Amino acid sequence: MKKSKASSNDYKTLRDALSNLPPGAAHQANAPPKLGEIFAPATHANALDPQRSLVIGNRGVGKSFWSAVLTHDETRNKVAIAYPRLPIKQIRATLGFHEAAGKDEGPAPSPAALAQLQKQGYEPETIWRAVLINALRKKINEALPTSTKDIIAWMQADVERTEAALRQADRSFLEDKKIFLLVFDALDRLGKDWETITPLTRGILRLALDMRGFRAMKAKVFIRTDQSKDDTLFRFADASKLRSDAVSLVWRRGELFGLLYNHLLKESGSRDALARFAGYEAVQDISDELLNDEGLQEELFYRLAGEFMGAGPKRGRTYNWLYDHLADTFGETSPRSFVTALQRAADYRPAPKDSVIDHNGIRAGVQDASRVRVTQLKEDYDWIDKVMGALDGLEVPCDPSIFLRRWTERKTVSDLQAGAKGATSRLPLELANSTDASEEALLRALANIGVIEFRTESRINMPDIFRVEAGIKRRGGVRPPSARRS
Repeated sequence: MKKSKASSNDYKTLRDALSNLPPGAAHQANAPPKLGEIFAPATHANALDPQRSLVIGNRGVGKSFWSAVLTHDETRNKVAIAYPRLPIKQIRATLGFHEAAGKDEGPAPSPAALAQLQKQGYEPETIWRAVLINALRKKINEALPTSTKDIIAWMQADVERTEAALRQADRSFLEDKKIFLLVFDALDRLGKDWETITPLTRGILRLALDMRGFRAMKAKVFIRTDQSKDDTLFRFADASKLRSDAVSLVWRRGELFGLLYNHLLKESGSRDALARFAGYEAVQDISDELLNDEGLQEELFYRLAGEFMGAGPKRGRTYNWLYDHLADTFGETSPRSFVTALQRAADYRPAPKDSVIDHNGIRAGVQDASRVRVTQLKEDYDWIDKVMGALDGLEVPCDPSIFLRRWTERKTVSDLQAGAKGATSRLPLELANSTDASEEALLRALANIGVIEFRTESRINMPDIFRVEAGIKRRGGVRPPSARRS
């Protein structure tokens, strides 16, 4: 990279740009993102491949985002340019279930409608096949009823007619050189408890497997990581075919920095300032490489943030340190955590004189990102607040017995069970499926969502992205906010 040509004004311009980065708000599958918001990482191609039915990902990695992109023409055509090897322009997609199901037009039944159908004794796979038929009504030369229940009755009245209708729809898409996708998102919203959610999810997976037999009609199922690890969902013939072909939706380090530079390149002020930091007169000289070349990304970030997380290399380099300290135990970092940390780093005062942000701001950014990430956990998992709250003040790494003893002392398991009998609070899957309710199930639950890791049988750890906000200490690590104030 050439020698920097940045001026003092460029420092302020980029600091302001970082402070005003888009927050990466949660998306809903029925609402398309703005075209300018779309950034298409190369490794996400497999998640959009119509031949890959199952896509697994944690909160904030883009499951609902990509569901929305696939099911709206304008956004689908936009990303088709980024993934030329995929037949994305040929896709015609409909939502089979999503967070706002029942609140907009479309075949997706609401959770209330699903609960009613289950109470009436309809099998989950039958319900979802009726949803498929409803989604294909324009391709079926039959006078179909409107409600899911009546479509089930229509299906059951003549099974061979139903099979012929599906073959006809498949043949029509094939002749038109199109691919139909039935997209499922937000499966944890299918019902109020796991007794409702689990069989409905299994029904979706069975339908997805069955649709692999069609030539031009497929299912795309976006599922949370913890649900994907529930073996009870896959207890049906040939379920291993879905699991073995599943796609993990993740953001690698270079893709997150690509996202950052993509935002900075959109506005003329930050775009020009970034070019001067890189030693160029015009941003066109560097933009393509900056989105994909990790070496270039790293070198430029050192000019923006300084190279080290302190006086020297012992404390780590900023480019790696930021990503690593925002990662869960799967080594994954979400865009929202990344953006939150950079926003806080830019707002940190006093501002550095010889860089846009520095190691002090980055540490403060990890604190803020931890707060946001734990808040997200609480939104997704009703039980997490009690489980994590009971661990306040402990230090990691530690023996698993330390966590188990604290949960026993605080009666966490019994409190969770009592709460689960109320309105909508639900137990962690590992506890709900356990034959004997025990604190060990809570350890498995935290491990399955990437909150803790077993380094050895006698040693567990919790990453900074969860540990800091939870008030759990680690020697030499980023301090929890309360500890820093004391």
